[in-house]
Amino acid sequence: MQKLLLIVLLAALLSGCGPAAAPACSVEEQAACPANALTYDTGIGTLLSERCSPCHAAGGVEAQRLLTDYAHVSGLRMSIASQLVTCSMPPAGAPQLSASERQQVLDWLTCGAKK
Repeated sequence: MQKLLLIVLLAALLSGCGPAAAPACSVEEQAACPANALTYDTGIGTLLSERCSPCHAAGGVEAQRLLTDYAHVSGLRMSIASQLVTCSMPPAGAPQLSASERQQVLDWLTCGAKK
């Protein structure tokens, strides 16, 4: 599964971000799991809760795609990776992830989305 995720991430990186993407939307290609990658419990869960849950929680505009706990996030990890790499999430007009935050989530996914 980790190899499949890496392939999806690399393919999306090759396609680049669309023309409407913010200039700050960039990702670094990772050939392997970075040694300093966070886990869900050591930071990714908090980051997603703070930055994604306003829309991806009960009552949010994307409540059908909950990002409120590890089980939901883990089940959507391929979609999350694709949308982060193609810079389609967060959507235009919404507060954007910093380059560091985007990279932290992608590194976490590359490392197998560990709890």
